[in-house]
Amino acid sequence: MPLRLRPEALTLGLTLVGVGTLALLANLGRLDFLDTVRAWWPLSLVVWGVLEIVASLARQERRS
Repeated sequence: MPLRLRPEALTLGLTLVGVGTLALLANLGRLDFLDTVRAWWPLSLVVWGVLEIVASLARQERRS
């Protein structure tokens, strides 16, 4: 049986990994955390939207 992830769980997981990576790099002095978050936060909305579209298409296909 294949593993099925809900889009919400995947989005949350990817967000946590991303924020954790940014925080680690900030602690190592490799980047300015707040500047990075300010520049890239819209990407989380794009990823979330794509995952919602994929989930919607998958639900429609299961109904057919």
